[in-house]
Amino acid sequence: MYWCAVNTKPKNENLAARHLEMKGLKVFLPKIEVIRKRGSAKLTLVEPLFPGYLFVRVPLLLESVSQVNWTPGVRRMLCSGDIPVPVPDSAIKLIQERVGPRDHITLPPENAFPVGTKIAVRHGPFAGLLGVVDKPMSGRGRVRVLLQMLQREMSVECDVIDLDQLPQVSAG
Repeated sequence: MYWCAVNTKPKNENLAARHLEMKGLKVFLPKIEVIRKRGSAKLTLVEPLFPGYLFVRVPLLLESVSQVNWTPGVRRMLCSGDIPVPVPDSAIKLIQERVGPRDHITLPPENAFPVGTKIAVRHGPFAGLLGVVDKPMSGRGRVRVLLQMLQREMSVECDVIDLDQLPQVSAG
């Protein structure tokens, strides 16, 4: 059995997940908590981490493709020819570790990384680099940080879940 990616119809991730589970398949639909503005109100919503996609555990057989593709809410299983393309278990495990006990990724509060906060990048292409927050968190859970690279500061956007806040050293 392998994890495979399934493309769903727009805004039908939950419907597809329910119907695939009713067929006895193991489904993983990672979600993330986001803050959306509706007029002057801020709403906290839980949305799919990968809009239009979910993961299903199936054998790499043509029959698996038919079983998944004929499910309400599903557009198609990602395949190479007629065979499902497996997603590495390590990638699924990494996402599952970040999802946490509430079944979705929860972003730190908006003020968790104010401008000037010293950070260390713990995951991603900039892992191990130190920097300073240059622009506060967006609704998508990203901050712009200035990183010291190649003997100069570079401005990059990072997911807040990839950052660790460093202790502030007080002068005196």
